[in-house]
Amino acid sequence: MPASAVDWGLFPCAPGDVVVRASDGAEAWLEGALVLREDVPVAALFIAPDASGERAVYARPRPLHDVAWLVPVASATLLAGAEPPSVIEIDHVRFERVRRLPLRVERVGEGAPDVGATGLLGEYTSRRGEVAIVLVAAEVHVWRGTKLGTTEFDVWRGDETARGRVSREPST
Repeated sequence: MPASAVDWGLFPCAPGDVVVRASDGAEAWLEGALVLREDVPVAALFIAPDASGERAVYARPRPLHDVAWLVPVASATLLAGAEPPSVIEIDHVRFERVRRLPLRVERVGEGAPDVGATGLLGEYTSRRGEVAIVLVAAEVHVWRGTKLGTTEFDVWRGDETARGRVSREPST
């Protein structure tokens, strides 16, 4: 399915948007995404390169409205074969896998890594409430960060950024 067929209205954000973290005003300018799909998109990993490094925002379609605010982790720190492991450790923090999905991967926009057409996605959580995402594809890609609830971030829509903040409340 071509990128133009992605219904971005199902997600809390889209390529071209700016996600602003409420706690400190940090911004993630979403340039591109990896759309992860079965028959329909089940998640999107938005890539937001900036001067201090690369950020990522992980989102799933409605009815979920939260996102994960992530930074890449050197995949060399994770020993994964052809399968996301059931438990990983990153910087002495233990993460347990809560979801595993075989998916098709579609690159959209600019800046998203070329990971190939298919991959296995692992979603992880730690006891401290941190999250990690592992994508095993042509290479292993790992991101780590925190979950942001609906009151912990704002989205400035790409086509409306000049006009200011836009409500992320679901449309009815």
